[in-house]
Amino acid sequence: MKIIAMLGLLAMFGGGEEGKRKEPPAFELLLRTQVLARGLDVTIGELADVTPVGDEALAIGRIVFAKAPVAGYARTVTRTELLQALAAGGQPVGRFVVKGATEATVQAVVTDVPAQDLTDAAHAVLQAVLAEEPGADTETELVTRVQHIQSPRGRQSMELKARVRGNKAGQDSATVDVDLLVDGEKWKTVPLQYRLTRFVPVLRVIGAVRGGTPLGPDNLMLAREKQTAAPGFYVRSFDAVTGMIARRNLQGGQLLTITDVGEPALIHRGDIVTVVLTRGRVKVTAKAIASQDAARGERLQLTNMTTHAPITGIATAPGTVEVPN
Repeated sequence: MKIIAMLGLLAMFGGGEEGKRKEPPAFELLLRTQVLARGLDVTIGELADVTPVGDEALAIGRIVFAKAPVAGYARTVTRTELLQALAAGGQPVGRFVVKGATEATVQAVVTDVPAQDLTDAAHAVLQAVLAEEPGADTETELVTRVQHIQSPRGRQSMELKARVRGNKAGQDSATVDVDLLVDGEKWKTVPLQYRLTRFVPVLRVIGAVRGGTPLGPDNLMLAREKQTAAPGFYVRSFDAVTGMIARRNLQGGQLLTITDVGEPALIHRGDIVTVVLTRGRVKVTAKAIASQDAARGERLQLTNMTTHAPITGIATAPGTVEVPN
């Protein structure tokens, strides 16, 4: 009798295994048969409908199940794998019951990325970088063969973002990295290599020019030359030859160098000039005949008109030569 009474009390107050009530699952997952993954990963909410609908159900739906399969391939997801993913996400599996399909087939949704879109994005940023260089005159040639690319379509967006590697172009080459962003996250980087040909303006001689001839638009033209063929000793503007003459005979078609250009002669061969020699406070002058032409600052040979001795001096002004100490 005591044993029967004890069992009755336990049953009344919920004691024993028979008195424990199993709580119903809080959420129901209705597994889909076919799932199209648009982003870089697959979420619980894409695999199954989560009910009842609410904030917590939305949070559960955002849990990432796995990376999306590669384009052209598919994977299957079982009910057990779905519960395992929830457990890995910190959710007690006892709160869920899975219904619907026995397994889901997941495939990636991709979109073609035209090669022209990649090259347009790269060309735009490369031109912007080159435009910031002083006196830029550069031709570009794409040397990379752009392959056919298929990219995840993205849940919200798929876009291209290009950047010049190192934020500047080299002397004869540049690399542009084009990032493919899926929903704002970098999925792939496509490097594009460019060959650069740089040009500079250079003065070119028109026809034959005799030494001593004034230089200007009448006998020179501004030409566009490759920078490798026109280093710094070539004359690059008409301003540099204003008031200047040809130092020597010039051939038609040749590029004008700085050694081809000089100031007009202050003293000409045969001129009688004053030679000035200074020693401390003593200044001695003499008359001499110039043996050659000389511009300002150039050395020339003279002959003393009294002693017929040779003199070397520097032309400093019309009719005046100084002998350096």
